[in-house]
Amino acid sequence: MRHRLSIAAAIATAVAAGGAAHAETVITQWDQFAQSGITAAGPAMDELIATCKPALGGATVLRTIAPSIGIRESYRLAVSAGKTPDLAYTWPAASVLAGYARIGALAPLDAYYAQYGWPQVNEFYKGRNSYGGEIFAVPMEQDLMGVYYNRDLFNEKGLAVPTTYEEFLALAETLKDEGIVPVSFGNRDRWPATNTFSLILGLTAGLEAEQDVFFGDTPWTNPAFRAAAENFQDWAERGLFPRGFNGIGYDEANALFLSGRAAMTITGTWVLQDMIRGAEFDLGVFMLPPMADGVPSGTMWGEGSQWQLSATASDDVKDAAAAYLDCLLSDASREVWVTKGHTVTIGTTPEELSAWGADPVVQEFFGAGLATAGTNFYDLHTTLPESVTQVLYPELQRLVGGDATADEFLEAMQAAWQAAIDNGERWIP
Repeated sequence: MRHRLSIAAAIATAVAAGGAAHAETVITQWDQFAQSGITAAGPAMDELIATCKPALGGATVLRTIAPSIGIRESYRLAVSAGKTPDLAYTWPAASVLAGYARIGALAPLDAYYAQYGWPQVNEFYKGRNSYGGEIFAVPMEQDLMGVYYNRDLFNEKGLAVPTTYEEFLALAETLKDEGIVPVSFGNRDRWPATNTFSLILGLTAGLEAEQDVFFGDTPWTNPAFRAAAENFQDWAERGLFPRGFNGIGYDEANALFLSGRAAMTITGTWVLQDMIRGAEFDLGVFMLPPMADGVPSGTMWGEGSQWQLSATASDDVKDAAAAYLDCLLSDASREVWVTKGHTVTIGTTPEELSAWGADPVVQEFFGAGLATAGTNFYDLHTTLPESVTQVLYPELQRLVGGDATADEFLEAMQAAWQAAIDNGERWIP
């Protein structure tokens, strides 16, 4: 109890000076911090709404919780109808956020960045949350992607964490011989394959090759991208995934792993909360090794979601919301996000995670993922224009399901990519 009070007192002290009077001001907030599922940081959000109350200066927060996947679509519909909430924590940034900024749906936040500093938002993330030279969002949650594994099972079978791609494939064959699903994977929702392919693409092609395509003139139909598409298809053909994976949901795939019926699952930090709370075995994490010669170690990374303010919010609401955000991003609040929500904010260091007593899996994941910051690569969800992502979903399902060749997949992607460029949709940081 003493520890909780010290955190609350620190937050109150930090924000008291900036809490201007906003009596009778109501901030409508959408976020995805539920108690379970993706980004299940509800315990942290519940605590911080109370402890950040002084920052509001009399204003109140009217909160709506939406599922992480659903909030993306709900926010898009709200923008179309001109009825966005005052404050929203939604995804993705980069290409989609730029589209909202382009039509004037979001409030520029440069003045608030200058007022509050928000030093954890470095130039990389400012670029991903900017359009036309202005910043339109505050990224918060650091996303990384890795391999969750059943450490008890590995120990029981005498298996070692792979350090090369060849060792990873050999590990998968050993697990299959034991009658164990190597990698739990479900793609009924179609977006999971986008994350898996983002990881495979970066580890096969590398960051520079990605940038040559996403921000340069190299087409999708290049040898490195072809090798990545072939690698993904090879995983399915080798039987690394459960049978009928294109008909299995993402949550079902996670449950398959947590039940001990699969040795590994490859996904992101956005489900750390559920993994830690749901595993009935010793849970571990490792990073997938590079999949091609000359490609450095790395992982897919980006902001999980970002806070954005509606352009139609009143000045009082914007000012109160900015002060509230500053509290949510304070050092004391970051500790709450980590310890209560297993959510790591951008700029948090492995040393801080250790000092705060973060769960060992959190420390393991972020220690490995942030060690390769210079070679980490892009999430296709946030980098590609929305029109291209909507082509990517079904084409990846066809590719991994064996209904399209690597060349057919890349040709379809290149056609969608060129159409987006011609329409002025490409996002360049």
